Amino acid sequence: MATFRKVKFEMGRGRGYGQYVIRANYKGKEITAYTNDSEAWDWIDDDSNKEKQNDARRHCYYKVVEAYASL
Repeated sequence: MATFRKVKFEMGRGRGYGQYVIRANYKGKEITAYTNDSEAWDWIDDDSNKEKQNDARRHCYYKVVEAYASL
């Protein structure tokens, strides 16, 4: 579980190699977004480099916003 701009989301592995699923509740809707950004997966919970962790969370947030906009 991670948060960016007050949006809580979780990132998990998808069905295929290098595929990841991002789930969030955004503006009252359950949103599912997909990405193949393995760097985001690597850094989402790793706080040894705050800048990369923040970039990973930002990436997930924008994927959620993009999925919401396409509803």
